[in-house]
Amino acid sequence: MIGPLAVIALVQVASSGPYIPAPQVLHLCVPPADPIEDQATLERHGIEEREEYIRYFNDLNAYLLCLQKSQTDIIQQSNVWHERYKEKFLSE
Repeated sequence: MIGPLAVIALVQVASSGPYIPAPQVLHLCVPPADPIEDQATLERHGIEEREEYIRYFNDLNAYLLCLQKSQTDIIQQSNVWHERYKEKFLSE
C-alpha cells in the first residue's frame, strides 16, 4: 500500500500545472471523485485525460492530509478531556 507521503511525492513529480485541489474541511474530509475516463465527457468539458488524473491525485492528497489533520485534532481533544477526567476523578 502506498503511504500518504509517497502519494504526495508522486503527484508533485507528475503535476505540471498549478492545479488547486478541492478544499477540505477538518473532520468533514471528502474523498476525491474518480478520474473521468470517458473521452466524450473529457472532450465536452475541454479536459485532457492526463489533467484529469492529476486532478484526482491532487484531490486524493488533500483528502489524505485532511484525514491526518482530523486524526491529530481528535487525539489532541481526547488528551485534554482525559487530563480533565484524571484531575476530577483520579486525584482523590
